Amino acid sequence: MRISFSRIGFRGFEVRNRLDSTLGIVVFASLLLLDVSALFASSANNSADTAGTQNLLKVVTINIWSGLDYTGFFRFGEYETAKRRELRLQLLIAQLRRLDPDVICIQEANPVSEYSCRLADSLGFDEVHQVCNAGIKFGGVGLPTNFDEGIAILARRNLQLRYLPPWKLSGSFGIYGGAITLNFDESEFAQVAQITVGGKAIYLVNVHLSAYPPDDRTIKEEIEKEIIEGRIDSAEAQQLSEDISAGAGRRVEEVSELLDHLAEFPAGIPVTMAGDFNSIQDSREMKLIGGRGEFSCVRDSAANASHPTWDPLRNPNIKFSTDLSAEGVNDFSTFDRLSAMYDRVPRTIDYIFLNNRFTEGSTVEAHIAMDESRDSVFASDHFGVFAVIDMNKIARDSLSTDNEKSSARSPVEPLPILSYDTDTHFGYGAKLFLFDLFKLNESFDIVLFNSTKGEQWYRFVFSIPDFESREGTRYPVALDLIFDYDKWLRNNFYGIGNASRVSEGEQYTRIPIDAEVDISRGFSPTFVGQVILKYMSVRNYNFAVGSKLATLPPALNSATVKYNSLGLTLRYDTRNSFINASKGVVLQGETEYSPRWSLGNTSFARAAGWIQYYSVLFYPTTVFALRIGAQQVFGSNIPVQVMSSLGGTLNLRGYPQDRFLDKSDALLNAELRFPIFWRIGGVAGIDAGKVWPSLKDIDFRNWPYNPLAGLRLYMDNYVVRVDIGFGREGTGFYFNFGQLF
Repeated sequence: MRISFSRIGFRGFEVRNRLDSTLGIVVFASLLLLDVSALFASSANNSADTAGTQNLLKVVTINIWSGLDYTGFFRFGEYETAKRRELRLQLLIAQLRRLDPDVICIQEANPVSEYSCRLADSLGFDEVHQVCNAGIKFGGVGLPTNFDEGIAILARRNLQLRYLPPWKLSGSFGIYGGAITLNFDESEFAQVAQITVGGKAIYLVNVHLSAYPPDDRTIKEEIEKEIIEGRIDSAEAQQLSEDISAGAGRRVEEVSELLDHLAEFPAGIPVTMAGDFNSIQDSREMKLIGGRGEFSCVRDSAANASHPTWDPLRNPNIKFSTDLSAEGVNDFSTFDRLSAMYDRVPRTIDYIFLNNRFTEGSTVEAHIAMDESRDSVFASDHFGVFAVIDMNKIARDSLSTDNEKSSARSPVEPLPILSYDTDTHFGYGAKLFLFDLFKLNESFDIVLFNSTKGEQWYRFVFSIPDFESREGTRYPVALDLIFDYDKWLRNNFYGIGNASRVSEGEQYTRIPIDAEVDISRGFSPTFVGQVILKYMSVRNYNFAVGSKLATLPPALNSATVKYNSLGLTLRYDTRNSFINASKGVVLQGETEYSPRWSLGNTSFARAAGWIQYYSVLFYPTTVFALRIGAQQVFGSNIPVQVMSSLGGTLNLRGYPQDRFLDKSDALLNAELRFPIFWRIGGVAGIDAGKVWPSLKDIDFRNWPYNPLAGLRLYMDNYVVRVDIGFGREGTGFYFNFGQLF
């Protein structure tokens, strides 16, 4: 167990000199602290403006048609030329611009990443997408070469589109991602996202269900006709009936899986669900959505039998699904012929649904859309559905964005601690996390811990708003109060620099006491500024006879370092979660300055910067997380208490705590985070880092590194982590809280 707030580091981009950074901190602190009332007023005005301009939400859904015949091994057959496919895309873009929607749901995009990004760029939207079917691909290369199909949600940028993990509705085990895909049968997904409208959180669900003929009287009569005409015998007819029944049953199972996931949404959240359901409205599966799911379809007189979304009488693109004459009837199975027959029937199979948080009269307008042609070419083989929703008709008790985050988290999360790690040995204690008890989105994080190797760790953190609640939001001011006492009876010292030897290590007692007041502002959902006022005391004592550290200059190495510092952090942050990010980028810079004065006995400046990157590689949700950073401590006669440190649970997990010390360091951490069971996940990765007297001496030779494996327990408010790092000098085993980054 090890969290040393004085040594977390990576707190800013390098500054040219101490004076410039200090002036920048003072100016920023003055602006932030003197303008709090103005910030509150500005935020209130911004919220009011947003609510006033976003009282109507326009949503459209369309299956855009891949144009593939789904046959082949190296490459699927294509029904159209590249020129015609481009014409369809440009027609789609033109029709979407005329509709001027706020949210767009598309299905059957191929290739999904390229298509959805191009469409989003053309419209000035944000997008999230999910690969559903792609065969075998590594880095986008594989077989079939022209197949990488999926679904996507696009939204106007002011709606703060937020990625949420997708739901797999059917299909055997596979890997589904932009970097790696591995699937051998048809899989169906629901893409999930969140937007914010007038301070209200709205969930978006984009659905694509499997396409099979229905198990109805018409199909059964056709099967009988096949027997009478001698095309199949009774045994084949029986198998065909079972296949038809299984296909219809699959959609029911997909809807049941969908509704199970929807039931896990926080209560009180408005949900808009749209997509290609491949079912008529009075089918069993669609009745489940209206009944068990408590959803209503946005329809009016325009969306009836005379205006279907699948219309072979008007749309010539459908002929590729219905015309078997090109290859001869005998080249197709009876199942193919039944599917073609069914596809000749006009029907509505694309829908937009609203859950019961939308009150009566919330649908202002709803109609079939994108049913116009250009030079006899339609944008897709489907027509779209368009709806205008009155956001003022959301139930009054629906949750705001902050309340949505609150409702999904437990207000009280205690955790007894029984642990073992390399630096502390056996440990015991408890952690208590309290959230939103006073309905202010505040949190209390308390840790009491002792170990058999002599660590005593007592921590208290109060935050308002809580870290997770304010992540990805604009807020006028946030306050964090931190107190941390972390006594180490046997702390490690191996020497200064990369040449230090583990065989020459010694132990001493170290007591750091950290008290902080952090004040921050979310200037936008992605840009945060923070002022940090810190008091730090670090006492080193109880040295062994002949200790190198006891005689190493400066004299403060063997005494108590005290300092007060002022810090500034600026952060660009697009993470979708503070607790457990799966997507996003963090670019963070921080400076810290401690003057020598009566309340302290050392002076230094610190500058650092880091980059963090998170991306979902494939489904089940496997996240690639990367952190790269460097820091520099400026000053003369710097004691070890304020030096950069590598080794231990916070950075190089295959090396003991404080294995490498110096005035600067650089660090790289890369992890794959994957689900295992329930709330338990796994981690595999690598750590690498090195220290130098100055970043001017940075090199890329012989960096200490370690592969690692670990487990995670995902609580509502924090993460419990266990890591094993395999270093060249031994193995590190660490227990701690929170993702490493």
